[in-house]
Amino acid sequence: MDGLQLAQSLQRLAKERREMVLEVLEHDGVQSMEQYRELMGMLKTLNYFLQELSSLLNEQEQFDD
Repeated sequence: MDGLQLAQSLQRLAKERREMVLEVLEHDGVQSMEQYRELMGMLKTLNYFLQELSSLLNEQEQFDD
């Protein structure tokens, strides 16, 4: 597996995890304020990670062209 495949796999996994977190938040699956804070922290982290990864992949695409 090369670097590009690894990055794409990580991106897919992060998106799947983000969707799982959003489902819990959207469907009243939160059982406590502590869990809510934890989920929001995960969501912020995943969004940041996906944004940075997307930027890196875009730079790689421009470099390859």
